[in-house]
Amino acid sequence: MKKETTSRIIPVTLAFLLMGSGVLAQQSPSAADKEKAARDAEMKARQEQFELQQQQLKEQQIKTIEAERAYSEQARARSTARVYSSGFADDSPYFFVSGGQENQSSLTLRNSFNGTSDSSAGEFDVDENITHIRCTINGKVRSGKINVKVLYPGGKVFKDLSINSSAEVSFTQSVSVKEEDQKKYVGSWNYEVTADKAEGNYILSFVTY
Repeated sequence: MKKETTSRIIPVTLAFLLMGSGVLAQQSPSAADKEKAARDAEMKARQEQFELQQQQLKEQQIKTIEAERAYSEQARARSTARVYSSGFADDSPYFFVSGGQENQSSLTLRNSFNGTSDSSAGEFDVDENITHIRCTINGKVRSGKINVKVLYPGGKVFKDLSINSSAEVSFTQSVSVKEEDQKKYVGSWNYEVTADKAEGNYILSFVTY
């Protein structure tokens, strides 16, 4: 009886062992699968590297184009502009720049204050050949206030800007002068700068062409 029971158990055990081996064989990836996965990972890495190189090349090309454009503009400006300083030092309150073309000119005023109060005024002529006007005002103060006012020919206010310690100021406005608007723009523009116990600086630039 015991021998008969043992003979029944052995086939059942062998069956379980064979089934377990099949399951393990299904769960364990073959060498071919491992090789394919490695190739796929390598191809993906190469593709990502290629895309990164293409992006870097594109960015470099954009930087090169921008640098060439900036250099060309600087070279053109150096070749056409003539600076008249009238003997003033670099830290002078103002200097005047006249372009190489007859109808191109610019006026730049700058000054710094050490807690003092002061005021100044002047004018800038715009002739009838001018087609564009650009006014730029930059300034920053630690205390007090600097007020910059630019007036059209005739006295109307073009820009009245107050510079105080709340923020650094950077203002630019460009105007295209049309033939029907020449009465508004052609003539003597005026500027007024007032410092009230100001500790800081300003730059006023007026360009026509």
